[in-house]
Amino acid sequence: MKKSIILITLFIMTSALAYSHNFVMSLYIPLAGSRPSFYQNGILSDYLTEQAESAFEVGVIFQPSIYFTINKLHYIVLGVDFGWYRDTFKFQDFTHEFDSIITGLSLEWKPSIFQIGIGGGVKFTLSGKYSVGYNYTLLDYKALSSRFNNLVIPYIKLYTGVNFFLVSLSFYANFDLPTIQIKDNLASLGGGYRYPIELTSVDLGVQIGLHLPTIEFGKNNDYYDIRNRIKR
Repeated sequence: MKKSIILITLFIMTSALAYSHNFVMSLYIPLAGSRPSFYQNGILSDYLTEQAESAFEVGVIFQPSIYFTINKLHYIVLGVDFGWYRDTFKFQDFTHEFDSIITGLSLEWKPSIFQIGIGGGVKFTLSGKYSVGYNYTLLDYKALSSRFNNLVIPYIKLYTGVNFFLVSLSFYANFDLPTIQIKDNLASLGGGYRYPIELTSVDLGVQIGLHLPTIEFGKNNDYYDIRNRIKR
């Protein structure tokens, strides 16, 4: 699955470069508040979800992107996300934390200084932490695999904001789909393992972006229009 995602991403980026006008490398820092939920047997559990509490989440995401020029101040942007993200599922009696490698794609519409986008992908969990009160247990990949049936978290993201050349600020909503499932018969590990459940969350926050200067590819529309007018 990982190889397929990498190959598809490389194909899209390579194909798009042949027709694009600008390539940009960006760094994004998402800062969010997360509100988790429980799914039990595929159904949202109101009783368990009532115990949910808000928690802070953070990440670091690198994004190479391609700008398709519509006109001087109007672009369509295709980006590839790759980085690190910490998901926190906090409840009254316990907290699950997951440190993951995030990979995904995003599509933006940039009219003038504004941006509106949609993105999605998967987070591959590599390590984590389980805590009850002030007591916590660090978990490596092997320990996580012994406690969860699935360590892949698909997500969908919507965002909008402003882009001032080298800096951007956007507000976003992220939806983690319920696929990471706690294994059955682990009640002895604590309250967080009492049920065979799936974890999901809705994250609301801001995303700060830093952008390197653009690298131009293909023809520059404005330049060719001016040159053609001179010839006439």
